[in-house]
Amino acid sequence: MGGSTPSAPTVVMPAPTAPTLYQSVVPLESYQDVAEAMQRAEKETAKIQAQRYREVGTPAEIGARQSGRRATEAASYLASLPTPDKYLQQVTGVADPFAAARSESSKYLSEAQKQYANALSRIDEVPEPTISETPSWAKRTIPEGMPGYVPPEPPPAPPEKPKPVNPFANIVNKA
Repeated sequence: MGGSTPSAPTVVMPAPTAPTLYQSVVPLESYQDVAEAMQRAEKETAKIQAQRYREVGTPAEIGARQSGRRATEAASYLASLPTPDKYLQQVTGVADPFAAARSESSKYLSEAQKQYANALSRIDEVPEPTISETPSWAKRTIPEGMPGYVPPEPPPAPPEKPKPVNPFANIVNKA
């Protein structure tokens, strides 16, 4: 079987090289474009929301309609309960088996009517759309010392307070 003696493996190591550094620079205009796109999206959302309010009503209007339905439902249920019958007591021995149901139903009806009146008082409420300001990361700020730096304007001076008037200044002491 003739073979040769295996030789030891040879490891070749490449010479080390200096690492390559990469730096990405995102221009401020890109951030401003993103902020403008966010504002356009928020304005479009506000338009769609206003259209939805015109079509189906504001949340306050929808709540008022639902409160009206609950009041109508309570009134219908109360009206559906049988009225007390003088002959029912003679036959069953029970004065009015529906008295408790009528009592609870009338309480529910009065509460539903109060909620409906409250909902009608708030029917003109329209939620404000959320349109945010330009984010701080998208505003143009150039560090001091860089070309194009404009120092911020100083805040306006507070208005001078008028000097207090002495109401007794014109009074002459004649003694």
